Amino acid sequence: MAPTSPDPDGLPSPPEKDASPVVGFDAGAASHQGYREALEHLYGRLDLERVDPSKMKLTVERDIQRFRELLHDLGDPHLARPVIHATGTKGKGSTLAHLDAILNATGYHTGMTLSPHLVEVRERIRIGGEDLSRNDFARLYSEIRPVIEERDQIKNYRTVFEVLIALAFHAFRHYHVDAALVEIGLGGRLDATNVVYPKLSILTRIGLDHTHVLGDTHAKIAWDKAHIIKPDTPVVTGPQVPEAMREIEKRAHEVSSPIWRMGREAKLEDVSVAEEGTSFTLVTPLREWTNLRTPLLGRHQAENAAVAVLAAERLQMDRHYHFSEEKLRLGLKQVRIPGRGELLNGEPPLLLDGAHNPEGARVLAQLLRDVWPDREKVYLLGCNKDKDVAGFIGLMPGPVKAAVATTVDFPRAMPSPALAQIMRNQGWSVHEAPLDNALETARNLAGPAGLIVASGSLYLVGALRRQILQAGDGDTTLS
Repeated sequence: MAPTSPDPDGLPSPPEKDASPVVGFDAGAASHQGYREALEHLYGRLDLERVDPSKMKLTVERDIQRFRELLHDLGDPHLARPVIHATGTKGKGSTLAHLDAILNATGYHTGMTLSPHLVEVRERIRIGGEDLSRNDFARLYSEIRPVIEERDQIKNYRTVFEVLIALAFHAFRHYHVDAALVEIGLGGRLDATNVVYPKLSILTRIGLDHTHVLGDTHAKIAWDKAHIIKPDTPVVTGPQVPEAMREIEKRAHEVSSPIWRMGREAKLEDVSVAEEGTSFTLVTPLREWTNLRTPLLGRHQAENAAVAVLAAERLQMDRHYHFSEEKLRLGLKQVRIPGRGELLNGEPPLLLDGAHNPEGARVLAQLLRDVWPDREKVYLLGCNKDKDVAGFIGLMPGPVKAAVATTVDFPRAMPSPALAQIMRNQGWSVHEAPLDNALETARNLAGPAGLIVASGSLYLVGALRRQILQAGDGDTTLS
């Protein structure tokens, strides 16, 4: 939904009241009236995820004080439950999912936010390891809706992301969760989630993304993200390039926050990746964990799981939560994250991965080399035009049997002819296909002995996953 002209104070105007609601992509909207009504209200405001970020200033989503005012009118739900806060360029959602699984296996009642969603927006709010139900989404949204509408009247309207975060905080308070695991939307310093006072801050690996907002160097981006670190609050960080780590360490020192760093206080060793999952050893300040296992695929998932274990140890040392070795191992084995290295069994098998930039492409390429080095691949790609698409495609490993270019009904999506040309420049045999036929085209090209790799954006992965679920086709259990 495109933004309209800015108000005199510099904030974009809200959408017109008669604007068409953006609910067609949500699989649950057609089957639940209350859920649909909540979505129609939600998407009657600015959705910055659907706008080319280079074409508008993100002043609304990053106006933290006005968001605090909305939360205050809701009774400050963000202050009601213990919070664990995570940022990073890659891996923050996977890291929180591993930590959530550990806490749930131990018996704690958790809440978690993740973004973006794949099939239904309610996936962004999880209670006890499960997506918020359509009934509960509709009911809880109706409880915060009057306050949102009051704020609309004084031009303190919020974006889609901020309303969802407000709803998440409200849900966490309603369900009286023992731990609220909160994922940053963008950056750190001015993100809507940075109103919390967490028990622990987590910074996963930082790379170059959203440079038009956060800065064009690792140091600038790390400076912004490091501002989730609060005074006297421990921080756990994944591996970082030196300039990013210096900014994190500087912020931690300034606010007297103790820091545990992967690569310094903790070391990841003996990583092994197979179709069945990923195993690794982790040496922490407290002990050595051997042969830890996650069903998620890839060396990067070993890193994400290791950061989650390190975070769990820090939380236990600070007497916030207690877990046993048995429950920690059980939690890691139970983690599920659709669309991130998700292998769907079949002939041919289908790998769904939301990688969308060169950094993500390197991770995906490593996974393909580790597990399927010789298997012929058919790449099914749909990318956003504001990303480095040529850089992404150039990193994909062979052997490549063919490629399929498609496009998702999304304002930032690259048209399939332009994407196909970039693929041809790589020397691939390319077929263009509309989204409805893209997966079948890829299956015919791959044959039973091939491997389909669907990637390029989470919006493509979500659309394909929706097709598969609606058709009842495929085993969506992570291998």
